[in-house]
Amino acid sequence: MLGKLPSYKERPVINSLFDTTRTFPEPRTMDLRTLIWWIKRTPEAIGIIKRMATDIVTEIQFNSVAEQKTGRPSKDFDAKKIDRAKYFAKKNHFRQKLIALVTDWIMTGDFYLWMGKISDNQVKEIALKHYKSYGIELKEIETKQFYDEDFNRINSIEVLPSSMTKIHHDDFTIIEYVQKPRNGQQDDIPFKPEEIIHGKFMEIDGSVYGFSPMESGYVALRTINSIQDYGFYYFENGAKIDRVWKFMGNPNPTYIEKFKEQIKQYTDVKRSHGNLVLTGADKIESESLNEVSEEMQYRQLAINSVGRLAFSFNMPADILSAILGVDIKGTATGSDIEDAGYNRNIEMAQLYIEEMINSQLWLPEFKVEMRFKRTFRQDQIRMIQYQSMVVPVMEFMFKHEFPVNEQYYFDLMQIPEKYREKGKIKTEIEQPQPFANPGKLKVSGEKQEAFAASKKSQQKPQDNNSTQTGA
Repeated sequence: MLGKLPSYKERPVINSLFDTTRTFPEPRTMDLRTLIWWIKRTPEAIGIIKRMATDIVTEIQFNSVAEQKTGRPSKDFDAKKIDRAKYFAKKNHFRQKLIALVTDWIMTGDFYLWMGKISDNQVKEIALKHYKSYGIELKEIETKQFYDEDFNRINSIEVLPSSMTKIHHDDFTIIEYVQKPRNGQQDDIPFKPEEIIHGKFMEIDGSVYGFSPMESGYVALRTINSIQDYGFYYFENGAKIDRVWKFMGNPNPTYIEKFKEQIKQYTDVKRSHGNLVLTGADKIESESLNEVSEEMQYRQLAINSVGRLAFSFNMPADILSAILGVDIKGTATGSDIEDAGYNRNIEMAQLYIEEMINSQLWLPEFKVEMRFKRTFRQDQIRMIQYQSMVVPVMEFMFKHEFPVNEQYYFDLMQIPEKYREKGKIKTEIEQPQPFANPGKLKVSGEKQEAFAASKKSQQKPQDNNSTQTGA
């Protein structure tokens, strides 16, 4: 009896609302322009973003990818590909745009990199103008005969701001990316999915948009700014205005107005200290409503808000010590663990960006791979120390012929699969050979007898010093 054929279903749907008329794209859960505005006026947030962007976008290197072609390629074929990629990167200020892209990615949860090249119609138009300049009128042109490798390759890139970009999609796929100009006078600009490299900082609940911890830290951002504004306006008012003056009895209104004029001068910071002499009232009482102590107001709340914002990005405590001072305490072991976790997050971010841009730009267009230089040497040193400690364990297992396959040893040494070559691991252990005559120097040749006589003469004083025993 034949088995029942499996029934194939549609691919999973995108968990976002969409407009079938494509009039309105999928909205964001938060207005990004508001979020960015608050980030810009929060130094702590800028410091976090700047530190992460600098750690992620390190020195860029290009590696050639081998192609399966007939015939023998030239010796400098790989070098030409790498040089072409370097020229493109330099011409388009690629590293500077990467920093802007990563900054946008951290702030909003998304980055959009536009890749531009001359279209078929543009190639046709260029050819028509070229021939027309020589007095030749062409009605029909097959654009393929005018194709040039440089014309058909992506020749420019630009970062599309996340706050201006919306996504059109249906149940299953992205239809187009739409840039909405801020002035409202220009029409929306659509881009095809193949023109845009879209990266997400975090993908939560299947949304077409990414998610950034800055959005969840919005309350912390506002709190930090409120505390800063409070301190600024407090001292701008002279730090002496939070006081109530109570007049007892029934003073003359003219006296009250004169008192206001006299007290007004003390709201200026430059004249906030001095003596005030008052006459003409039965009694005046003064009550302070809000005094500034030696400790900064709401310091603990500010520390908590900054700490929450930094924790959402897994920033190590020692990085925050410059802001939070003595309030940050930790051990050396704890700091090492936090640093290692932060470094892993940075390396994972580098790997993600490499894969996104390589798969859609460098590999199809230039046949090269881009790689960020890994700068966390401390982790590499720890790995080498670990491998040196694992070697005796492996030798013990070789000696006693543990029945395990080779993959166990690769996993034990934590060697990536891409570095493996064909062949078997040599499991034989070379036993150390003892010296034939330990402690005795072997001498050969004409000076052998002279050497023996010299050794004998050196031993005579020792024989004279020996104790005589016997009857």
